[in-house]
Amino acid sequence: MIKKERTVSGFIVKLEALVRRMPEMEPGRERAISQLNKRRAGYSGEQKLDYYLNFLDEKEYWIYHGLRLSNGSQFFQIDTLLLTKGSGIILEVKNWNGTIIFEPEFHQVIRIHNEKEKAFHDPISQAEHQSRQLKKWMAAHGFPDFPIEFAVVISSPSTIIKSPSNQTSKKSYACPSFVN
Repeated sequence: MIKKERTVSGFIVKLEALVRRMPEMEPGRERAISQLNKRRAGYSGEQKLDYYLNFLDEKEYWIYHGLRLSNGSQFFQIDTLLLTKGSGIILEVKNWNGTIIFEPEFHQVIRIHNEKEKAFHDPISQAEHQSRQLKKWMAAHGFPDFPIEFAVVISSPSTIIKSPSNQTSKKSYACPSFVN
């Protein structure tokens, strides 16, 4: 059962308004458009995951989308949280295209797309951090201690995923097999 629906973030709405109002030659317009496209792609990836989550038994799973919680003075955000009676699973969604190479030694991912390389922070480390933050938040709010797992979901089926031959991934799930 969906307990918190996925919604378009306020940041996307604000960027859309900003881009509409900016003159074509305005300095910074390209940067705003680039940020908007990245945010829209992320939201699209989350929607792709939602298709598969619809197959889950509503009586067995509670689904929370786009959680933003506070641990005192710091906030943390979770793309999707699945809760069952005895455990939770944090799903960190990435809508990356091309080839991605996980580099666990440096806690980064290298994406090769259209013959360009770009480095990103390791989403496995990000999801692991979210798991620790959620456990801390639950303890502070009187929830019982139970396992919180995490997984990174690459929502584009055409993405090629690689890791160095001497490394093994901590978690590996594909959308269809994960929810069946």
